[in-house]
This record gives sequence, C-alpha cells and structure tokens, in this order.
Amino acid sequence: MFDRQIQIFFQKPLKLISIFFLKFLSPNQMTIIGFGFGILMCILIFLKLYLFALFLLILNRLCDGLDGSMARIVSPTPIGGYLDIVFDFIIYAGFVLSFGLSDEGNFVITMILLFCYFATGSTFLAKATIMPMKNYDKNEKNEISKSFYYAQGLVEGMETFAYMILCLIFPSMYFSISLIFAILCIITAIFRIFVTYKEFYD
Repeated sequence: MFDRQIQIFFQKPLKLISIFFLKFLSPNQMTIIGFGFGILMCILIFLKLYLFALFLLILNRLCDGLDGSMARIVSPTPIGGYLDIVFDFIIYAGFVLSFGLSDEGNFVITMILLFCYFATGSTFLAKATIMPMKNYDKNEKNEISKSFYYAQGLVEGMETFAYMILCLIFPSMYFSISLIFAILCIITAIFRIFVTYKEFYD
C-alpha cells in the first residue's frame, strides 16, 4: 500500500549507494547475495535465533532495494526482474515455513498464511502477465520504472516487511500477528480480482 511513496523517498540515497556497488557487483549478483541472506535468515528462525534473523532480514531487504536501483542505472533486464520476484516469493514462504517447522503450535496458522500468499501472489503475477494486452506503459504510470507491472493492494512489499519485523521482535505473538496479516492478504487478493475484472470487463 505504501511501497511507491517509500520507494520514492529512498530512491536518491539508494542510487548513491548503487553507484558504489556497481564498481564491484552486477544487479543480478546483488539479487543473489540478498537471496543468500534470506535463506540464512530462515535457518536462524528455525533455530529460534530471532535477533540474528532480524539483522539478516534487514540485509535481505536492503539488497532487494539496491538490485533494482542498480538495474535502473545500467538498464533493467528480463532475467533480473524474474530473479527478483522469484527470490522474494521464496523468502516470504520460507519465512513463515521456518516458524511453522520450529514450533508445532505455529503449524496451522503457517499453512493458512501460505494459502493466503498463494492468493496474493497469483493475483499479483497474473495481472502482470495480462497487462501487456492493454498496451500498458509502465514508465507512464509508475514513478519508478520496473521490469514488470506492479499491481497495488492493501498488502505489498513494505507491509510484508513490517509483518516479518513484528514476528521476529515478538515471536511469541506469531499466531496473532500472522492471523491479522492473513486476513489482510485475503482482502488484497479479493480487491485485485475485483479491480482487474472491472478493468478488463469494461
């Protein structure tokens, strides 16, 4: 919901940092490094080392912001956009799966949330797939150019990041936090279906 506003706010500092990292790394290499941080985070969650996992989550999200900024400087590529979204979804799922596997009491809500992730993820990716049929110009309607159409909703990247932070700071409240987040995810999926149907039906 707040992704665009926050991305615009951080665009300039990220660009300065990106120029520095481009001397040593490609955007895709930054994406892979961030993915590595995310996988390590999931392992630490399983081991219940939540503060260390929080540190790796921040590194993962920083890399996620930098790879896009770096790509916009040197020109985005299809494979870069592909790796970015695929790795994000793997980490999102791995995050809740790690909580579910580390404590039997978290298993049911984890399964519910994974279902909700499928709902939000499919509505997000499906719209990105069909938007070229409307001759959509991403540079015209998005303040920050991306390699794919970005469907808005109540739950986007920043809200997911906030959810993950809350879970790591208050792991004993994982069930309650995840239940609220799952409801928001379902609302987002329904909203996207409704908006997309109206957009194409009309």
